[in-house]
Amino acid sequence: MLSLVSSQANFPLHSLLQKLTELLKMPQTLLSRLTFALKTISEEMGAEAAFLYLLTPDNYLEVFAAYDPTLHDRHTARFRVGEGVVGFIASTGKSIICDNISHHPNFFYCPGVAEQTNLSLLGAPLLSPRGVIGVLTLQNPASKPFEQWREKALTEISNFLAALPELAHFPVLTPLEGKVERTQLFQGIPLSSGIAVGTAFIHHPHTWKETAFSLNIKDESDRLKRAIREMVDAIDRLVESTPNLEKNMQDVLASYRMIASDRGWIRKMQNYIQKGLTAEAAVQKVRRHTREHYAQIGDQVLKGSLSDLEDLASRLLRHLSGKDSVSEDLPEATILVAHNLGPAELLDYDRRFIKGVVLEEGVHTAHVAIVARALDIPVVGRIPFLLTHVNKGDKLIVDGEEGTITISPSTDALQEAREKITKIKKNQALNKELSNKPCQTLDGIPVSLMLNAGLPIDLHHLEELRIEGVGLYRTEIPFMMRSSFPDVKIQTEIYRDVLDQAKDYPVTFRTLDIGGDKIVPYMWRVSDENPVLGWRGIRVSLDKTTILRGQARALIRASQGKNLRLLFPLVSDISEYREARRHVQQEWDRAQENQTPLPLSLTYGVMIEVPSLVEQLDVLLKEVDFVSVGTNDLFQFFYACDRTNPIVSNRYDILSSSFLRYLRKIRNMCEEANVPVSICGEAAGKPFQALALLALGYHSLSVSGPAAGSLKKMILSLPLKEAEAFMTSALETYSPSLKEDLLAFAKTHKVEV
Repeated sequence: MLSLVSSQANFPLHSLLQKLTELLKMPQTLLSRLTFALKTISEEMGAEAAFLYLLTPDNYLEVFAAYDPTLHDRHTARFRVGEGVVGFIASTGKSIICDNISHHPNFFYCPGVAEQTNLSLLGAPLLSPRGVIGVLTLQNPASKPFEQWREKALTEISNFLAALPELAHFPVLTPLEGKVERTQLFQGIPLSSGIAVGTAFIHHPHTWKETAFSLNIKDESDRLKRAIREMVDAIDRLVESTPNLEKNMQDVLASYRMIASDRGWIRKMQNYIQKGLTAEAAVQKVRRHTREHYAQIGDQVLKGSLSDLEDLASRLLRHLSGKDSVSEDLPEATILVAHNLGPAELLDYDRRFIKGVVLEEGVHTAHVAIVARALDIPVVGRIPFLLTHVNKGDKLIVDGEEGTITISPSTDALQEAREKITKIKKNQALNKELSNKPCQTLDGIPVSLMLNAGLPIDLHHLEELRIEGVGLYRTEIPFMMRSSFPDVKIQTEIYRDVLDQAKDYPVTFRTLDIGGDKIVPYMWRVSDENPVLGWRGIRVSLDKTTILRGQARALIRASQGKNLRLLFPLVSDISEYREARRHVQQEWDRAQENQTPLPLSLTYGVMIEVPSLVEQLDVLLKEVDFVSVGTNDLFQFFYACDRTNPIVSNRYDILSSSFLRYLRKIRNMCEEANVPVSICGEAAGKPFQALALLALGYHSLSVSGPAAGSLKKMILSLPLKEAEAFMTSALETYSPSLKEDLLAFAKTHKVEV
């Protein structure tokens, strides 16, 4: 095999370093020489601007030299160590690529300096044997991002500059000074439920330069064919070594094997070999083009298949290099950390040691997420720049319930996580124990237990207990997970996926409930001094009717042949419900006119969350098919008490006789009107508070999956008729809290609260 150099594919780093050596020998000031050097680096690296930050005695990164043909006088730009992306690079000692710098969690905007918005940035630390001297950054417009391979080249250039004798007198940041020891919490999305504590292990996919050419095309073509055969055989052996696979997991690996043998994928690689590339370079070329293609796709669900293709490319490169297996020594409790991960890559590792997975990317439909759920491994995804925050050996908490990870957790955080793990195990055992028992009280009165959900991964709880369906599906969560507004096509796919996974269980979709504390990245900014009382819920949908119309259209399309149940949030006046229903009806009529297949039925519900609506309830109940009481908002509006404010959140009790009488009034009005009513707030999921709700006459509760087991246990032990009699008597007089009375009742009657 003969390797040649392509001026486009193989960056001439050695030649650039020689140019820089000559430039820096010129008889000029250090600033002038470095400015010329930055100009050369910019031109050779395809950047429009370059900045060299050096450390000051007071631990600031300050621009020492700059090249930017469009702007001047940026030498005053300063960032503290750890501040902004520049300070972050210095504190971590790691290089970084940002397609858009404003998306980086450490972004810090300072007018008139190098770190602006809508810029693509490539940065690397100047590392000397003494420590970090400074940071070198290159900038482009966001429309012109840097390719991944340039990151390594810039690291080499930065190390070259760090070795300059003229920089020896500048201060340095030692690794100890730069290391961030404090606990860091990052919010992602849950891809597989559960909680794990362990040690970070970084997954590095196998890569190759797109630089090697060969004159022997036939040999390279044969090498690729042989490696593909070996890879497919190895995948088959991997499947065979994983006995008792769940059906979902079998389907995933079958699909994965099909992709590995895909003729289109193989043909693209063979085409590059015909143009003179080596087999490795051809695989890497197709891999990069595939990644760039998927980067243009807005739908995160479709992007999920990219991890399979990345996995296969990495696996194929290993076979080409003769390394067909992962031989890594893992910590006893390993948290696997990766940019992305394919299903077989996860199975490559010894599953006895893998306790959790954290990904920079990832979606709930990705094959790796399905495999992880089958193996009971918690996974959190969509954490930007994860690999710049986590080092091998870091202690991590992975919370697949909340979708968070904690780096370097405190002793208290570790204790809390271990308590959660214990509770989850108890709930799982309880769910299994109670799965075949009908949900009814001790005296035989049936109680409808429904599920609150916000992601398709929540729906596995439907099978764990005899849950009767999804009482509340929060449609806003997919909106909050995205960087741009999902169109009708994407929403249709999301809702169809939900209904498919719910199988024959009924699903109640709550229309978009954003605003307040639920801010989506692309949402219109509104100045609300009190967001809870401001522009949120149905108010947003009615002011931006294209949102409601688009969502209704998507739900109608996704529910073809099924029953569609819609629930409108935060309705304060009956006119809002009527207007929202009118918009949905227009979409129904439009679908009918276009001969679009329709749902079997369409029923409307309203969330009772605002006291003003309770005063209109007698009229509303003549127009709705069902109602659901949201105790969270209703309670805080009833007492004018912000439940997120620690100063006042505990001042009033949800078990006060005045609030319980209010809930009884709602329930009685619904019963008289013969309109089904359920509770979907947090109170329904807490056995002690749920006891009071059942005693008030609410026999339909919608709760989170993890809460269902302990709630069902309470229901099975509750003599409901006696609880109703107790509640009737207790509400005859005022009490700021019935907690102690309810505890006494539960103890006397051996109710499991």
